Amino acid sequence: MSGVRGELERIRQRLDPRVLGRILQMALAAGASWELALQLPHHGRPFFAPIAAVIALGAEHGRRGKQATAMMVGVAVGILVGAGVVAVAGTGWWQLVVAVAISLLVTYAAGGGPLLRNQAAASAVLIVALHTPGQNLALQRLVDALIGGGIAIVLAQVLFPIDPVEHVLSAARALRLRMAHALDQVAAALETGDLRRAQAAVAQTDRIDERPVEEALDLAREVVRRAPRRRRQRDVLESLGLAVHELGASVADAHTVGTGAVRLLDADPAPHPHAAAVARALAGAVGSLDPEETRAWGERLGTAVAALREHDDSLGARMLALGADDLALHVSRAADARASARERAAFPLRET
Repeated sequence: MSGVRGELERIRQRLDPRVLGRILQMALAAGASWELALQLPHHGRPFFAPIAAVIALGAEHGRRGKQATAMMVGVAVGILVGAGVVAVAGTGWWQLVVAVAISLLVTYAAGGGPLLRNQAAASAVLIVALHTPGQNLALQRLVDALIGGGIAIVLAQVLFPIDPVEHVLSAARALRLRMAHALDQVAAALETGDLRRAQAAVAQTDRIDERPVEEALDLAREVVRRAPRRRRQRDVLESLGLAVHELGASVADAHTVGTGAVRLLDADPAPHPHAAAVARALAGAVGSLDPEETRAWGERLGTAVAALREHDDSLGARMLALGADDLALHVSRAADARASARERAAFPLRET
């Protein structure tokens, strides 16, 4: 029974409100695209309109409008190429080869992404393979793409765009928690004299990748440019951009702190309370969301660094203290940038 309950809980977590909302949007977009296309005179069965809507809305949240645009452009390119090949050379296997090759050459040369290239090639295939004299398949497919993609754009960029600020804060929070955990491990290693644990913590800092936060910021900026509802958040994002820059720079400092701890323990495996206090204070400052709490951790850090420098002048201690100073500076600047974002925001910022 416990296994069944565990699986049911995992299913519940997968089907969170955000996922259910996206499923509902895709289903409604499919139905709306079909019904709208049916209203056009002599349009036949508009099977591609709901397909286009589902493909566009199936992209990563925040990139759905861009995917809809890429799909529509790809369809248009493929239709033009396919129709041109049919008009000049008719239909057949080698005409398919030519149409697909030209579509891919054009889209590759233009720097199009995988979706644009695939849609161009697929549309060219359909136009050549299903060509029937007297039927305007090319125009029908293009209209279907415009209807499905247009509905997807309205849903993704007008009605339900992502919250760009929340998107950046969530990514930044994940990075900070990973750094805080690694620094906690450094502190534990220094408290117990465990060299292997310190080495494992350094390896953990090596695996911390700041690029997801930078990518989240890039996506958020794209959203505020494209989504009318989110343009008022542009100034808030600029402040958060400074915070993201400081967080990215602090990853290298966390590695320096860990390396200093390894040097300390390699030279003397005895516990190092002052060094451990530095790492604990750093972990608290990095992981804290509250500005007052961050300042309190900063004061504890200053005291701990001063004590470490007074009692230990070894290379490892100096390296740890230097990394702590730099990391504390970046954390403080990031906290100031978040505070500036709060002041600019016309709504409370959630950092959970």
